[in-house]
Amino acid sequence: MNTFEDTIAMVKYTRRRDDRDIEAIRAFLYQAPNVMFLKNYSPDIDGVYVFVSREFERVFDVKREFAVGKTDFDIFPQAVAERRRLDDIHTLDFGRMTTMVDTGGTRYNAFRPYKLALLPITVGQEGKPSYLAGMMLPPLAAWTE
Repeated sequence: MNTFEDTIAMVKYTRRRDDRDIEAIRAFLYQAPNVMFLKNYSPDIDGVYVFVSREFERVFDVKREFAVGKTDFDIFPQAVAERRRLDDIHTLDFGRMTTMVDTGGTRYNAFRPYKLALLPITVGQEGKPSYLAGMMLPPLAAWTE
């Protein structure tokens, strides 16, 4: 029979394990070889970055400490930010992953396009996506270089 103390110990163990799992997921995403990001689109928050990968930092020449808490308008030129915002809104309204070819806006893809996948994420019972995850896939030509 489980005692109250056993139950408390199990809860503490589960929380420690969950914290380690979450930290491992965060490290995996940060260290992945692709540009990845997560933006918050909750009702009062309008596209604020909550996570960017190391490759995001390298490609866009911006540190995570600067990007997190900012929007595209704080990071990119106005025209690029406006285009990205429209893509975000389209994906959130569509409610499913969208992919597109992006041909400008960064030094990374100045001479060739890359594929951008955007995925709306619903957390809890909200019903409407409140986060947007993104991942850049390098140009196919880059895979053979």
